[in-house]
Amino acid sequence: MTKKQGIRSVLFILALSMVLCLIVNVFTIPAEGDTLSVKKRYNDFYDEPENTWDCVLVGTSCVDREWIAPLAWKDYGMAVYAMNTDVQPMYLTTNVLKEVRKKQDVKLAVVDIRGIKMKSLRPDEIRIRRVTDSMKYSKNRWETVAKGIQFYKDYYSHEDVLAKLEKDGDEVPEDLDEMSMYFSFLKYHSRWESGMRKADFVPPVSTMKGVYDFEEMPFTVEEVKPTKVVSDREELNDMQIAILDEILEYGKETGLELLFISSPSQLSKYEQPEVNAAFDYLEEQGAKTINFNTEEKYEEIGINFSEDLYNDHHLNSKGAVKFTKYFSKYLSENYHFEDKRGQEAYHEWDEAYDLFVAFYENGWKNLYTKVGGSNENEEDSEETED
Repeated sequence: MTKKQGIRSVLFILALSMVLCLIVNVFTIPAEGDTLSVKKRYNDFYDEPENTWDCVLVGTSCVDREWIAPLAWKDYGMAVYAMNTDVQPMYLTTNVLKEVRKKQDVKLAVVDIRGIKMKSLRPDEIRIRRVTDSMKYSKNRWETVAKGIQFYKDYYSHEDVLAKLEKDGDEVPEDLDEMSMYFSFLKYHSRWESGMRKADFVPPVSTMKGVYDFEEMPFTVEEVKPTKVVSDREELNDMQIAILDEILEYGKETGLELLFISSPSQLSKYEQPEVNAAFDYLEEQGAKTINFNTEEKYEEIGINFSEDLYNDHHLNSKGAVKFTKYFSKYLSENYHFEDKRGQEAYHEWDEAYDLFVAFYENGWKNLYTKVGGSNENEEDSEETED
């Protein structure tokens, strides 16, 4: 091969690599609906300066609905970011934490445990993809996909699940398309025909450090029936215990401090027993926990079920401000994060706060929406989901 041919070969390989990268990044889970918020969050995470976060919050959709990172920054100079996804699979928690800690040397992870309910653990493709398709290609992404596929198989062969499917007259769903789980463009390549969006080529980012900003939802009010707090427990099965054990072991092995919480909202009498049992188990293992779904915590935070939620399971931005004020004070008093206000490396956090104030004031002025309250028996319904 001549020198000229060698240069051409190198240029061809580089061009091919660029095309493949474009295909991989474009033909993935669409950045639309609530998935747009997830895409923003992950894109922002990858752009963040290394080792500038103090703490990360992980869990289901209730997490970013309750946490106003710029407000905690303004009050205490702490950099605490939410890395949740809608119905985030709790069995992927350690993989999410591994991804975060590749860039951020966080000392504390706050883990919302509402995803431990068997209904929330029910695996499906979109729940897994919200996590895996948002990650950059890496060994961890590959392992996360593999774990999601394996859990899907384990879940639908578990005796408790099979018994419930039989009771409800349902069938075991088809297996996942494993190859397309690893290589997402195999599933989404046809989007070229159905239409692409600007967000497919220009990655959307969060300018407010992960503040939930989907349409009018942060400024919507639904009068929700208050939680009827119960003390019942429902014994956790081996699958649920294994998930909690894996997270606990990860914390021990890596020196990462863990705080397990249940985010404040409405919880039905069917949901609370599993969550209560999970708290019992974690406390038996010596873990730190806070259940925010108690009468005492609702009162301390100031949660008003007539004003502070946009549906049963999610705080609106007024409720989020209340929770952030309460929880950031707790974090400051108990974990003593360095106050980094005024440091040049954190100027974006100051900008994020200014943007949030404008977003909040404009939203409640121009986007406020009142929707119908919960049905009388809705709180007692088993069919609820984070």
